[in-house]
Amino acid sequence: MTKPILGCIIPNMGTTGTPITLSSALFSNVQQRVLGLIFGQPSRSFYTSEIVRTVNSGTGAVERELRRLQDSGLVSVQWIGNQKHYRANPESPVFSELKGLVLKTVGLAGPLEEALRPDADKIQAAFVFGSVAKGSDTAASDIDLMVIGDDLDYSDLYTALQGAESKLHRKVNPLFLKREDWRRKVSRKDSFVQRISAQPKVFIVGSERALQT
Repeated sequence: MTKPILGCIIPNMGTTGTPITLSSALFSNVQQRVLGLIFGQPSRSFYTSEIVRTVNSGTGAVERELRRLQDSGLVSVQWIGNQKHYRANPESPVFSELKGLVLKTVGLAGPLEEALRPDADKIQAAFVFGSVAKGSDTAASDIDLMVIGDDLDYSDLYTALQGAESKLHRKVNPLFLKREDWRRKVSRKDSFVQRISAQPKVFIVGSERALQT
């Protein structure tokens, strides 16, 4: 019988680093910024230098990413004057899926979740509603955000959401309600709350179930 080896050190196979985000697992930093811009606002086009300036990445890296997106058919290209304009291609067979994925990560939910994270334990639910959630938004559409919770510091939240606006390149219109106010409006069948409840939503904190408690 072979004698066991004493004092053997078994390596720890677990990870101790910071958990990787979904967006980082799926996309490189440049891809996150380019996709977040183009698919975050699929109804408008962007010219090359505008994309480079907005995503704050190197010209070469951005142009390589744009070429890949064009070659794959994910974006369409149009010359306007002497400028090349890029737009999310609605004819792509994966347009809806990619748009939804981008909105749930870098194009919408990611920056908003980051802004709300310090107060997440005080928030019962936070969700985007209106034209953005319905997919009927235009380049001029704001992001309507409902935040339901107690003991929230509204001034801090406004400041945090301004940071999200700069990343999303769109204005965020937050609406804050206390839990009891939400419950009361639901029980009284408030028309505004009923309309929101029936609409599509993109949840940033919580879920549909949280609205029923």
